[in-house]
Amino acid sequence: MKNLLQTHSISWAESVRIALQSEGIDAVVLDANAPGYMGFAGRTRVAVMHDDDLSKAQEILRKLQPPKSPTPPSWRWQKRGLISFGLGFLLFVVAAGTIELEGGTVLTWILLAAAGLFVAAAFVLIALGPRADKTDKRVEP
Repeated sequence: MKNLLQTHSISWAESVRIALQSEGIDAVVLDANAPGYMGFAGRTRVAVMHDDDLSKAQEILRKLQPPKSPTPPSWRWQKRGLISFGLGFLLFVVAAGTIELEGGTVLTWILLAAAGLFVAAAFVLIALGPRADKTDKRVEP
């Protein structure tokens, strides 16, 4: 018996098993209850019963999986927005720490202003992201 697939989705595992059996390959779903009692860490496995069928099963699995879709242009903007938001939040935390240590100084106000700028930039970048999808002129195959 050889493992073919590990997934968090019991329905995907069962679908693969059914597709393999329709092609005459004996397959079994292992750890079917794993997602239920282990949460996101649970893995359901699909195993091929006969080692000789593994290469044919892998080919069938490749045909079942959808083609990889390209990353949308909006993700470039939104990723930068999320990074900017994280930096802004970090600067807010550092500014709060300077208030406790020094009682609020010019450094605190500078950090708060920089944090505010990063957070504002984050919202702008995240909001502008979907516009990049609309202006993208790529032709989908």
